[in-house]
Amino acid sequence: MFHKVLSAEWGKLRNNWIVFPVVLAPILILLLQYANFRIRYTSVVKEGDVPWTIFIEQHAIIWAVLILPILAAVLSSMLIMNENTDNNWKYLLALPIKRGDVYFAKIILVIFFLLVSSILLGIGMLGSATILQLPGEIPYSQLIQTLSAAMIGAFAVLSIQFWLSIKFHNPGIPLAVAICGTVAAIFLLQSALTRWLPWVYPYLVLPIRLNEEINITWYMGQSMVVGLLCLIIGYREFSQRDM
Repeated sequence: MFHKVLSAEWGKLRNNWIVFPVVLAPILILLLQYANFRIRYTSVVKEGDVPWTIFIEQHAIIWAVLILPILAAVLSSMLIMNENTDNNWKYLLALPIKRGDVYFAKIILVIFFLLVSSILLGIGMLGSATILQLPGEIPYSQLIQTLSAAMIGAFAVLSIQFWLSIKFHNPGIPLAVAICGTVAAIFLLQSALTRWLPWVYPYLVLPIRLNEEINITWYMGQSMVVGLLCLIIGYREFSQRDM
């Protein structure tokens, strides 16, 4: 039954603009960093630095701190928006399907699109580096590890944003939370007192030089635990709520 629900949710996206943010998000980062390296290469890559390391770090930090949390909120809102319109929840949940199947099918699609966007970023980085003629061998493992770590770090934020998108019919509320959380994360990245904030996790798990003194594995686990807790709480509330 679950695969049928997942297929049905996928079918709803045919007339949805969800592909737009999935593609646009990595393109924005790629264009920004391409211009940064093209214009300011000697300032960004200093003597003794490994160009590819700097290149990956520059992309990863902006991607993890600014883009992933807001993209998770946007995708969640877009997937839930169809059901919030004209109170389609009542019609959907009147069908002989489990609420849990609907809940988890939707969040799996959000994770899938975040993964697709991350893959597009990775492919785009390879293309951008080729155009920039970045010296040195391509560190594929470092690239994959960094983007994968950002995805794991974003799981807590994703679960929170998905929960809020289902809880509130007004999409402005979860989007406002995402923006506020992201802005707070920007100013609190290096503060040890605020590392409990889920919006900081995507940055704290990055295997970059600035995080050499941070236990990355701990924050990966913390993101997964917080994400699973929010997922369970959101599911329980959704399964018991009168739509």
